[in-house]
Amino acid sequence: MINRKMLLAACTLAGAAAFLPMHANASGALAVGVTDNPRDGIAYGFAWNYKTEAEAREVVMRKCREYTQAPKANQNCRLIGSFSNGCFALAFDPKSDSSGMGWAIAQTRSAARDGAMANCQDAAPPGRREFCKIDNVRCDGDPND
Repeated sequence: MINRKMLLAACTLAGAAAFLPMHANASGALAVGVTDNPRDGIAYGFAWNYKTEAEAREVVMRKCREYTQAPKANQNCRLIGSFSNGCFALAFDPKSDSSGMGWAIAQTRSAARDGAMANCQDAAPPGRREFCKIDNVRCDGDPND
């Protein structure tokens, strides 16, 4: 079963992503999979610079489900949201049994970073909040890896 706090954050972020402005040829998406056990890790898939949001959504769900480093979590992949001309960020507490993980979709790099850090710190247990670190930030228009 998915952690209720994380699912609520995902739904909130997905709803907020719907209000981002639309621009052609710059679409992205983020999908995340978690379980109730932090030791199961986190599965994720992300995409940016796709021609359509539909294409980006398809890619991130496939990437998340194929994420081999978290085989239990990848069974629970959910689309967090898609965006046009926006950014996403992921933040984690590196301790393997910590629930500290967060993500965000926003119009700017700094807003995505801040949102992911705040969500990670909110989800982390007491005494672990300061260990949250940004793992990944991408914006439409960034070079593809």
